[in-house]
Amino acid sequence: MFLVDTHIHTCLSPCAELDMHPAALVDAAVRAGLDSIAVCDHNSAENVGAVQRAGNAAGLEVIPGMEITSSEEVHILGLLPDVEAAMALQSKVYRSLPGRNDESTFGMQVIANEFAEVLGFNEHLLAGATTLNVEAVVAAIHAVDGLAVASHVDREGFGIIGQLGFIPPTLPLDAIEVSQRMPLHSARASFAPKGEHPILCASDAHEPKDVARAATYILMERATLPELRRALAGEGGRTILGGGRPMEDLALHILDIAQNSLEAGAGTIEIEITENLRENLLTIVVRDNGRGMDPETVAKVTDPFFTTRTTRRVGMGLPLLGAAAKAAGGTLTIDSKPEQGTCIRATFQHGHLDRAPLGDIETTLMVLLAGQPERNICFRHRVEDREFELDSRDFRAADIDLASPAGLAVLREAIRRGEAGLVKNKASNG
Repeated sequence: MFLVDTHIHTCLSPCAELDMHPAALVDAAVRAGLDSIAVCDHNSAENVGAVQRAGNAAGLEVIPGMEITSSEEVHILGLLPDVEAAMALQSKVYRSLPGRNDESTFGMQVIANEFAEVLGFNEHLLAGATTLNVEAVVAAIHAVDGLAVASHVDREGFGIIGQLGFIPPTLPLDAIEVSQRMPLHSARASFAPKGEHPILCASDAHEPKDVARAATYILMERATLPELRRALAGEGGRTILGGGRPMEDLALHILDIAQNSLEAGAGTIEIEITENLRENLLTIVVRDNGRGMDPETVAKVTDPFFTTRTTRRVGMGLPLLGAAAKAAGGTLTIDSKPEQGTCIRATFQHGHLDRAPLGDIETTLMVLLAGQPERNICFRHRVEDREFELDSRDFRAADIDLASPAGLAVLREAIRRGEAGLVKNKASNG
């Protein structure tokens, strides 16, 4: 399982910050715990090679890409197999891109290397639209064996629905993308209720702090474009597990804590969400039988600069969850003993204006159960007197392989059915 941000700009894009040079971009991605990124500057790929070299040095997979503006002013991502394909596509885009950049109006378009050195400035009007319509853009991407993804379809400006009013049914898109503005479960209902297009979540980052503000969890063997292609097609057990806003949606806080439990050697993880609407209380409990912590470590784990994890340089999970609980009138408590496991409990005033959204429970459960089919993951979600339970042991007892396409489909349907029943309960109590 890999965490991927498929839409990031460098300082080459005129709307990006100048400190979004290749080295800074890679550093931000590694700090965020990403496994792979796609570099998608506006109408150009001249910084892709530098980001790949910086990524190779840091152990980060970098997929070449480009965000092309069609003649209708629709943004389409091209995710490409290699730098050579990116340069071939860039050549076609440049031939179809009229005008020259005016730095005083649109901003500088900096070509930089992996050492944060400026090599030059792109003179094309990268902020402009090409003369290629959406069909021609998608065809040009496919001609170099790339994947075509409609950018930020939830946005009015430059989104395909905002510009055209719909997604043409004959347009052979490989996926659609939603930004950090839209929760994934809302995107499914709004843009792909029948599963017509796979959905990717991406940050569209233009400055380092926004890298991984939205990302996608993907079940595949490597964080590469061929594997992503198979995941979008649902081939060979690869699949899009879900996505969202790590460290913002509460469901992804739960996922982060559970991943800590897995790294602590837990064989069993119990997750409980209780929504008591009458008492205006939301409670989240994550309990495990892992290595546990001594009192000194417990005292440190809410420090954002302390972590025992190897997948992220800075351990922001518990500090941010504590801040989210406090902002919503709640608390965070940690009960842990060496060799006896850990229990983390967070409370929130359910109706508080500053309470973070619960987010996409489906993503959290798909990542945990599909990514760790041999562990015992027990989930319980209560809303007043209605309850949804899911236990990985039940799937094993029924000989359902959660690593198989059929097993993944059964798991996804069980989650959606269970959570849908709770939504109805909340509506009736609202």
